[in-house]
Amino acid sequence: MAIESKELAVTYYPIPKSGSSSVKYALIALGGKDIDFPDPDNEVHSHLPTNHVDPFHPLRDAHKRRFTIIRDPLERLLSAYSSRIRDARVMARPSVDKDKLEGFGIPVDPDLDTFILNIEKYCACSWEVRFHVASVRHFTGSNLFQFERVFRFERMDEVGAFFSALGGRALDLPRLQAAATKFGPSDMSPEALAKAMRFCRYDYGFLVDYYDPGRWGGIPEGDAGDPSTLNVYGDPATWRDGRLIFPRTPRNFLHFMSKRPLVERGLV
Repeated sequence: MAIESKELAVTYYPIPKSGSSSVKYALIALGGKDIDFPDPDNEVHSHLPTNHVDPFHPLRDAHKRRFTIIRDPLERLLSAYSSRIRDARVMARPSVDKDKLEGFGIPVDPDLDTFILNIEKYCACSWEVRFHVASVRHFTGSNLFQFERVFRFERMDEVGAFFSALGGRALDLPRLQAAATKFGPSDMSPEALAKAMRFCRYDYGFLVDYYDPGRWGGIPEGDAGDPSTLNVYGDPATWRDGRLIFPRTPRNFLHFMSKRPLVERGLV
């Protein structure tokens, strides 16, 4: 599930569209393996795949220093559109459910607004879309407490410095999977931006100590049933066997503990 590096004595938990291609390439290089890949952007993932974690027993398979890289949820969503829909054209691949695509009446090459406004439909048609827009929690587990380091995508230089310090030699991370065309909130209609922020609302809650949705105007009010990144595979931080497993962020840890009953449910 996680990627353990014997050379650096670290365990990496990759999140799609958060610098994972670059980090995987560096880990392969540090391991002394042949990295003369004709298509490194994609081939690194066949050597070091990204997988979901068990949300109720996170990091169980990690025995070394654990780290991950997070990204602003909206920017990560826009990157998924750029690289998967525009550049890779995944909706034209054989893996897409063509019957659903035709039934929904949505285009194979949607513009940004069309993609965002129909994101739940595109997720239903393509496992690749689902995988790249799914909640951070599907790849880290339901909290970040057990990670020794949590890096921000916009500070990849810190990851390079971290590797250099551990490896004892200077290392520059390569820039892989860079989208040919980049999109920002200004490229969306107000309606699409509102839906995108609603779609990312739980990830902003999870990453509250790192990213502020107010940067993009905040998260508008809506219905609890609105599509979200957690709907893609299901919420990993829910009640299980009568109790809630794992708080979500350092900031809400005290709130979590203050609300947690002293006696287990069902015993009183």
